[in-house]
Amino acid sequence: MAIRFTILSAPMEDIRERILQATIRVYAEAGFRGATTRRVAQEAGVNEITLFRHFGTKEALVKAALKASGHGIHSEPPEPGVPESELYAWALATYRHWYESRRLINQVMGDLAEHPELAPDICEEPSCEHAMLSRYLERMRELGMTSQPFHADAAAGLLLGSVFTHALWRDHFEKPGLPPVEEVIRQYVALLLAALGTRSPAEAARGKK
Repeated sequence: MAIRFTILSAPMEDIRERILQATIRVYAEAGFRGATTRRVAQEAGVNEITLFRHFGTKEALVKAALKASGHGIHSEPPEPGVPESELYAWALATYRHWYESRRLINQVMGDLAEHPELAPDICEEPSCEHAMLSRYLERMRELGMTSQPFHADAAAGLLLGSVFTHALWRDHFEKPGLPPVEEVIRQYVALLLAALGTRSPAEAARGKK
C-alpha cells in the first residue's frame, strides 16, 4: 500500500519576507561585501536557489532589503495644529528608528561610494521622512502659520539632518551633562519653528482677516 505525504510549503510572501529580514540582519553586521547570498540563505533557512528565484541578483536583494527596512516606521505628521508638539513627537519617533538602525545605516554609508545604486531605494518618495516633513511645513505655510519665507525641502533638511546626526553619533558623545535625547530633539524642533516664524493657529487666523 503506497503512502503519500503532502509537503506543506510556507506561503511565498512569508519566504520573501524571511529572506528580506535575514538580509537586513546580515547586511547590518557585514556590509555589502560580507552579505553573501550563501550567508543570507543560511540565515533565512532557505537555499540559494530560492533566494535567486525571488530576487534574481544579490544587488536586487540588498536594494529590496534596504527599501523594506524603512517601511511602516511611523505615519505622516498630522494636519498642522500645534506644530511644537506634533513635530516633536514625529521627530522623536524618527530619531528612535534611526538610532535602532544605526549599524545598518553606517554600513550603507560606507558602501555608497562603491555601490551608488543603493541610494535611490534608501529613501523613496513620497513615503520617506524628508518628503513627509516637507509636506507638513508646506502645509503650515498654506495655513498662514509661518511668517518667514523658506524653502520647505531646505527647512526639512535642517531638522532631519540634526536628528540623523544625533542618532548616529550620540553613543560617541555620551558624557556627564549631555541633555537627554528628548530634550535635544525638543530643542531642534524649537529652533526650526523659531526660524520659520511660527504662529499659533489663532495668530494665523487673525493674520488672514
